Amino acid sequence: MKNLITVIAVLFTAQFFAQTHEIIKHNGEKLDVNFIKFENNLVHYALPNSMEEHKISRYAVAQLTEKSKSNSKVISEKIDFSEKPDYKKVVVLKESETIGLKKAENLIGYLDNAKGETRLSRSEIGKNRLKEKAASKGHQFIVITSNKIGDLKAVAYTY
Repeated sequence: MKNLITVIAVLFTAQFFAQTHEIIKHNGEKLDVNFIKFENNLVHYALPNSMEEHKISRYAVAQLTEKSKSNSKVISEKIDFSEKPDYKKVVVLKESETIGLKKAENLIGYLDNAKGETRLSRSEIGKNRLKEKAASKGHQFIVITSNKIGDLKAVAYTY
């Protein structure tokens, strides 16, 4: 019986000792959270007074600040196309890594088959064409949905 009461007491008081953090997103939004972990380009956190785990893409988060120690950790640098858009800055993500980013638009392109090209080089050319198109429109992230001959498709995301 003593053990049961001790376990219940620990469960209820643990939330009062949880470390609170502040997530600052690239779009300027601030969230007070209890940080849990980093995993697969995602930041796992829980809202204060909640045990439910939430996720956000590390690319949407600028900083994670620990309030008790005033430590601040840069999670990702903001991709900014200040001058001529550079397609090399565009990041290709998986669909699961877009949580917290805004879907901008669908990108469509065309890839033809040149004689002597390998499948790998065609895939790389297709990826670069989609990245160029996204950069020209000011989108920082893409998720490639199709990279086949005659059928290039991606979904663009931004902050």
